[in-house]
Amino acid sequence: MTRRAGASRRCRGWRGLTAGAGALLLLGLVGQPGPAAAQSAPSAPPSAPTAPPSAPSAAPSAGDAEGRGIVLDRVVAVVNEEALTLSEVQEDGQPVIRKIVQDYLGSERERRVVEAEKKILDDLIDRRLMLQVAKREGTIPSPAEVKTAIEELKKNNNVATDEAFRALLRSEGLTFEQVQRSVTERLAIGRMLARQVRSSIIVEEDELKRYYATHEDEFRREPQAEIRHILIPSRPGEDEAAGQARAEAVLAKLRAGADFDAVAREVSGGGAGAERMTVKRGELAPAIESVAFGLAPGDFSSPIRTESGWHLIRVDRRRVEPVAPYAEVRDAVREKVFEEKFQVKRKEWLVRMRAQSYIQIVMPAAGQLLGNPAQ
Repeated sequence: MTRRAGASRRCRGWRGLTAGAGALLLLGLVGQPGPAAAQSAPSAPPSAPTAPPSAPSAAPSAGDAEGRGIVLDRVVAVVNEEALTLSEVQEDGQPVIRKIVQDYLGSERERRVVEAEKKILDDLIDRRLMLQVAKREGTIPSPAEVKTAIEELKKNNNVATDEAFRALLRSEGLTFEQVQRSVTERLAIGRMLARQVRSSIIVEEDELKRYYATHEDEFRREPQAEIRHILIPSRPGEDEAAGQARAEAVLAKLRAGADFDAVAREVSGGGAGAERMTVKRGELAPAIESVAFGLAPGDFSSPIRTESGWHLIRVDRRRVEPVAPYAEVRDAVREKVFEEKFQVKRKEWLVRMRAQSYIQIVMPAAGQLLGNPAQ
């Protein structure tokens, strides 16, 4: 395999507008592959028409197109009474293909282009089916809701103005109108799936505990300590005994109940209070780290000598469990289990929808739908 470096900057936040729908990519690809049935034209169910009544059977002729200034397009697939056109496939697929062209060469590039075409066409069919149901159910968002969603995309990408956002989209080969259409689609499909699929999912407590027990590696974490720290700087010409005596005097005040921040300000000559920090192993000087991870919460250290002076530490909280407790991560576990069940049910729902629909592949994916990838 031959790879080339230099991937372009990608816009962030495309997955942030699910409206409770699961993960759908904003442009082109649905979060999970659709059923493999899209690779061939399924026969229509008994109640389906033998041909879609209103689907166009062909693009305008070349003569008509030239005479009227019409851009030629081709029907790639028919989904019930709607046609999927070559321009739609290309619009969705170009960002994906551009990335493949950047990263691969030769036969590997060709293989990945064909695979991408098949997936893009398959996902477009799924999206069209879902959008048809969304329209029937009336879950199309209002212009104000679409605007709000686009503002969230801008925020996720640290973009303040429409002009800057359009420039970022241009760098990705996208237009604002494409994004607007895709956001509208995505919100509509998300709401429809919330009604049709998500509302039927039930997650039991024993499922959560079973997932937690069998996915321990997902919840591993490094030991961590929350500490407060005072530095008592060394004084020029001061011997060790005198410096340690000053540090011991400060420690005595703390152990007697003096406020940690007030003592810290006193030691620093009226500066900031005690330094608060959350640290992991390997982030502190060894002498300080061994104390931070050895003390019980609420304890004070004895003075610790370093080149900069004497250090006093109080441990406020210490986390040493190698795996996060179930109670702490239960909500995250539930999200994972729910999402897994959603993806399974979503696929099952799409299989049923395909079986009830008229789907015809007019122009199969064979490495030509998206044009010459080398260009």
